[in-house]
This record gives sequence, C-alpha cells and structure tokens, in this order.
Amino acid sequence: MAEMSFAVYQSTQPQLPVRFEYPADWEVEDSRGTQEAYTQVQVYGPASLDDRLRTYLSVRAIPPHVEGGRYASLAEMIESYEQTVMPTFRIDQRQQIDLLGVTATQLDLSGTLSLPWEPARSTPVPVKSQRLFFEKDGRLYELSWMATPEAAPTAQAAFARLLQTLTLTP
Repeated sequence: MAEMSFAVYQSTQPQLPVRFEYPADWEVEDSRGTQEAYTQVQVYGPASLDDRLRTYLSVRAIPPHVEGGRYASLAEMIESYEQTVMPTFRIDQRQQIDLLGVTATQLDLSGTLSLPWEPARSTPVPVKSQRLFFEKDGRLYELSWMATPEAAPTAQAAFARLLQTLTLTP
C-alpha cells in the first residue's frame, strides 16, 4: 500500500465538535439530517474497484432524545442499527474498545449493499464496514468506514488514522 499523506479536518459546527486526520486526497462533505437530527462529516475516497460505490469514512454526532435526537440511549442506537442492517449484512465481530476515555462498541460487518440509485434488479455490491458507537459529553457518536473488499485495507488504514488522531473540541 502506498504511503498516505494526511490533512486535518476541524469541524466548524458546534453540533459536531471533532478534529481528526484523513487522507489528503479524499473529499470532505459536511451534512445534517433532514429526517432525523444528526450532524456528520463524510470523507470520500477514490472509487473502489467496483466503481458503483465510493469508499468513505464518516463521523456522525446525534443529540440525545431529550434534545430532539432519535435515541434515548446508546444501547437503543446500537440495537436500532443492528436491526436495520440485517439481513444483507452480518456482524463478523463485536467488541468493546476504549476510545477517548469511554467504552465504544465496535462492529465489524460484511455483506452486500443494494444501491438505492440503481434499478431494483441490479446486482448488490459486496462491502466491508466497521462501525463504532459511543457516548461522550451528552452526545451519541457513530464513526464508520465502508468499502468494497478490495478497497477495505485502504479504508481501514485511513479509519485507524482517524481514530488515532480524533479529538473532541470545545
């Protein structure tokens, strides 16, 4: 794998108080939920070998239910995600890790993804993904990456750098 150079992402949105490093040649896109309350940044890599899906990293902050968010607790958020991804994904591994001084739930996933912008009979794209869920300073967070199996090592390396450099900003 070629050596990656990195850029720094610093959110300017108070609802997403994060700073981290990402591959310098990847594209950053900030967004907010329209159907539910969240603020996120997605960092898109080059197209995977299956050019129908771009590799991405994502950092999402969700306010708690009492502040307009969808979930009353971290456990509810994780359970909802697990129910949503089935049956086209499987959880290959589930573990607890330490992240930013709190316990995060990590899910390693694989499966297929039907792309919503393609005709219903299109062949689903095989993907790998990793999701981290945690709660810190009254917010729920979901960090993730997704890529085709061929691009997964690059996405995983970029995500590892994001996690190593992630800080929550005041």
